[in-house]
Order: sequence, then C-alpha cells, then structure tokens
Amino acid sequence: MNVGLVLPKVFAADSGAASPEADYVRSLVTTYGLNAAQERSLRLVLLSAREEQMAVYSRFQPSQLPPAIRNEVLLVRSRTEQRIRAVLDEQQRARFDADSRPQEPR
Repeated sequence: MNVGLVLPKVFAADSGAASPEADYVRSLVTTYGLNAAQERSLRLVLLSAREEQMAVYSRFQPSQLPPAIRNEVLLVRSRTEQRIRAVLDEQQRARFDADSRPQEPR
C-alpha cells in the first residue's frame, strides 16, 4: 500500500469535498480581504504544498519512521484498508485482499 492511503483527506479537494485547509483559507480570505482570484490562487498554493508534502512522505517506508509515528501510520493504514474492504463486494474484497498481501521477493 502506498502512503497516499494513509491520509485520505489529502485528495478531498479533488473530489468536491471541503479541503483540509478550508478553515485556513476562509480565515485568510476574511483577515486579508482576498478577492475571488486571490482565493483560487491561495487554494492552488495550498494544494501544491500538500502534494509536495505527500511526495516527501511517500519516499519513506513505515520502518524508517520513529516508532510512535510508525505505529500511528500503520493504525491509520489498517483502518483505511478495513474501510475499503467494507465498500467492496465479496469477489472484489477477495481480489483486494490478494493484491494487498506483501509480495515475496523474486
């Protein structure tokens, strides 16, 4: 599994849902009186930052992280897999489970 599954909210902005930064954006818009074009640009800046952060996270395996963070990441990953499994029908779930097993070295 890739680390992208660890943070499902990361892609929320792309799916039409509120982005994780929505409150921050609203605050900046209100505080600084940003116009609509500035708000769109701000959202793009924050989306780009989120993508850059995910690129950093994706370079690391859980075993490379400090134990406390590794445990949290593995717990989130496990919960995410269980939630994905709940969405799938029986045949899809069997294929997903087979695809999710660690691959043996060749």
